[in-house]
Amino acid sequence: MRAGRFSLHVLKNLFSPGWIVYFPLLLVISFSSCVSLLFPRVDTTNASKVMAGDPRLSNEEYASRIAADGWPVGQLNTAANASYLDEDEKNIILAHNLVRYNPEKFAMLYVAEFINYFRGNEFHYPEFGTILLTREGVTPANELYFELLKTEPMGILHPSEGLSQAAKLHATYLRRRGIRGHGGQGGIRARIERFGRWDGQIGENITYGNFSAHDAVIYLLIDDDVFDRSHRYNIMNPGFNYVGVAKDRHPGFPVGDMYVINYAYYFREHEISSQ
Repeated sequence: MRAGRFSLHVLKNLFSPGWIVYFPLLLVISFSSCVSLLFPRVDTTNASKVMAGDPRLSNEEYASRIAADGWPVGQLNTAANASYLDEDEKNIILAHNLVRYNPEKFAMLYVAEFINYFRGNEFHYPEFGTILLTREGVTPANELYFELLKTEPMGILHPSEGLSQAAKLHATYLRRRGIRGHGGQGGIRARIERFGRWDGQIGENITYGNFSAHDAVIYLLIDDDVFDRSHRYNIMNPGFNYVGVAKDRHPGFPVGDMYVINYAYYFREHEISSQ
């Protein structure tokens, strides 16, 4: 029995063909004994201090767990002192930087764990009576795992207040109207240009109904039912250097949080007049 929509991710890149894709995940309460044989089962008992479905962690708590996994947190936690971001928004940026800094390590610690929880097309959260019903099952998670094993490290992302303001503007717009997507207020470019000047390329990811920032980034990387894995491409795009994040709630997704994530190769905030 379906209990309602759980999560959906959408992305649009201004330098990609004009399209918007939707990634539906449904919250269901039935369980299945089907076990996928597409990938070997993984013992995750001691794999990581960060687990799928962890409750909200402060940035300090998330950073501490990641440090225990051997990551150079001082280098990667670029948003730690960004006072305009809340704890989850900081964690979104930190999770981006983990996979960009060491894709292979990220795959072995975190993607392998997610693979372990698939049963056919169902993703069974550990310690929860919750199942995500996916379209492709474990296939895109397996694909992501092997793709990250051969991906070269790239530059990490740095937080931008202007990009975060643009993201917040759109998150508020989506919440108030109860809609999804990238349209409205002139589109991505117009929203971003209200707060600063960009160069090179810009992009946007939106994700709905997430238990944690860590999970949200992995969902976008897996990119279920998105043919060209474009959410994954945005996260792993070496042409992006700056990122802005805004968290909100969406009336269509009563469980979990919505994140709007904006990216840019170059971005400089407009100067604020003192008058």
